[in-house]
Amino acid sequence: MFLSTNELAEMTGYKSNAGQIRWLAKNAYRFDVRADGRPNVLIDQVKERQCRNAKTRAGPNLAYLKSVS
Repeated sequence: MFLSTNELAEMTGYKSNAGQIRWLAKNAYRFDVRADGRPNVLIDQVKERQCRNAKTRAGPNLAYLKSVS
């Protein structure tokens, strides 16, 4: 399945196909361009990237709390 037109606009911040394509390329998303010029992005790719980003995000630095108690 692919992102809907609304989901793609929300994710990229652009309504135009050209703006969406520029944003997707700049942010290293894989996509195909349909015959009508609209980019196609797999939902699974977006979910995979979100999961990968969530795993690599640093948590809070609790060392400070230990040093002041």
